Amino acid sequence: MSCEIKTVGQFLEFIKENARQKGYLLNNIDKERVDMLIDGLFTNLMRYGHASCPCRLSCGDYQKDEDIICPCVYMESDVEKYGSCFCGLYISQEVSNKIKPFTPVPENRPKNRTYAMLSKNSGGDLNEAFVWKCAVCGYEHKGANPPEKCPKCSAAKIMFKKIDSPKETVWKCGLCGHEHKGANPPDTCPKCGAQKEMFSQKT
Repeated sequence: MSCEIKTVGQFLEFIKENARQKGYLLNNIDKERVDMLIDGLFTNLMRYGHASCPCRLSCGDYQKDEDIICPCVYMESDVEKYGSCFCGLYISQEVSNKIKPFTPVPENRPKNRTYAMLSKNSGGDLNEAFVWKCAVCGYEHKGANPPEKCPKCSAAKIMFKKIDSPKETVWKCGLCGHEHKGANPPDTCPKCGAQKEMFSQKT
């Protein structure tokens, strides 16, 4: 039986169960906000293949959006410091019990993640590296692009050729978009906790 999430209701139930397993508290004082966030997360899941935060700028690329895939990497520290995450989906026990007020949280995502990663002139994918080989001396350079000239023999940039790496099997989580390389998918997703059945082989 397929475990793929196809409806916003299924997605909400998964979020609730994932929060319970990890000890997170979903916002229980602003249902309208939670409903809007769940709708936004589900929309991004359907649009991009990963549930990126609807309160932030997503580009649709998993590696560039990885830090804002819910629950984002900033969530735990924000909840601990402010009593809530940036979106307000997760809150602390004090806020839940109304001991501490539910207040706006400042954005803690670095600006270079928000803007530079989306720039068309950023010099390529910062997370992607290739191996370039100098056709003159055999020197190998690792990076998004070849060097302007070979540091060993001074050959021009055009003398470098990209070396094709052997293809690895990539498995993609159907919930958060996490990608795993290996012969088989992991038993559980390290990002969102989804079971092995949620992974499909990426083509």
